[in-house]
Amino acid sequence: MNLTIHRGTHEIGGSCVELESDGSRIVIDLGMPLVNSDGSRFNINDYADIPENELTNNILPDINGLYAFDKIIKPIDGLLISHPHADHYGFYNYVSQKVPVYIGEATNELIRITKLFGHQKHGLGKVVLDTHLFRKNKSFSCGCFTITPYIMDHSAFDSYAFLIESEGKKMIYSGDFRHHGRKKYALPRFINKETTGADALMLEGTMMGRDFGRLLTEDDITDRTVEMSKNCKGLTFMYFSSQNIDRLVSFYKAALSMKKVLVIDVYTAYILVKLKKFGKIPYPSKSYRNIRIFFGGRYLDKLPDKEKEQFMHDMGAFKISRDEIMDNPRNIMMIIRGSLLNSLKKFSYPEGSIFIYSMWEGYLKDKSMEKMMEFLNDNQIQRYILHTSGHATIDTLKYVVESIKPKALIPIHTFRPDQYNILGHHNIIRLEDGESLNI
Repeated sequence: MNLTIHRGTHEIGGSCVELESDGSRIVIDLGMPLVNSDGSRFNINDYADIPENELTNNILPDINGLYAFDKIIKPIDGLLISHPHADHYGFYNYVSQKVPVYIGEATNELIRITKLFGHQKHGLGKVVLDTHLFRKNKSFSCGCFTITPYIMDHSAFDSYAFLIESEGKKMIYSGDFRHHGRKKYALPRFINKETTGADALMLEGTMMGRDFGRLLTEDDITDRTVEMSKNCKGLTFMYFSSQNIDRLVSFYKAALSMKKVLVIDVYTAYILVKLKKFGKIPYPSKSYRNIRIFFGGRYLDKLPDKEKEQFMHDMGAFKISRDEIMDNPRNIMMIIRGSLLNSLKKFSYPEGSIFIYSMWEGYLKDKSMEKMMEFLNDNQIQRYILHTSGHATIDTLKYVVESIKPKALIPIHTFRPDQYNILGHHNIIRLEDGESLNI
């Protein structure tokens, strides 16, 4: 089995791995980078004027047989997508429809939603891809490979690690994971007789060089939200990714414990309605009466007319007006995002309103946050940061390495591959992007 990490040996994000065995080739993840070579934030729209077939010169991993613009004789046997974060699937739409794409059902739905509401100008899926939906713990074949997906605890809903077998060899791709979220059960189930003793483990190391010891759990997030909000004299605003379902559940539980109303926007409501069939999650319904929807912004305009009409019919009963919010602001916990600012400027804010930021702090430096900060300052809304990582601590990484006992440990998804020695493994193989390794 031959392994090539096309991107990810010295950076977080943009993950892409190619495996070749007995004439078969598969690719694991096809992510957008998070940053450019100079450290600035990567934005695919900066390359909108470059023809797609020229992007392999510096943006897309140069993998023959993968893309729609390739003049190919034999396409890649399959593309595996580990989870619905753009740094793992973001170049998905450049893939040839001749290449089967293997993906979790909820991940496929979240990618569809992102495309529907997004603003990406490049690679928006001009063809219908050959999508194959896999299920956790259910092995499937792709070329000469046998692949088993394992559900993992991560800030992205529907995240997987892969056990990949061929020609008597076993390789594990960890994907992104943690052990302090709402799926803590996942990691012990991943470590089993099938994965133990694998020939190679490609292990994410996001926290290398910046580990903070014990991180907050999602229950900690709930408890601290209650502490911040219970005596709040005004509105409690929350800013986070609506696709981070674990975080939404944390805030929902906080609202429920204080008997407050959780006000969500249309985008969040749409996500919850579409994901409710994949697990027990709160969504606007008679079963979750403290969830209401504020119909601000222009998200509904993104929906086809019939779907928009159906959504309004189903969700209209859970609408909350500006007057209802302002009649009792102390009873409200409300999701806020940039697209709502024009609507929110029409509110009058009582003294004592608070804003809870619950994402990576690096995003605060984005230009998109400038108007949000101006809004908070203009209305004297106090800011708090309350977040926990979606990635494994050093102790968790040690636990995985000590439990699986791989013959070789390969750093990926990390800025600090040089620090993997702290995990105590005897055979750490540090690759460069594009370098191949025979397992």
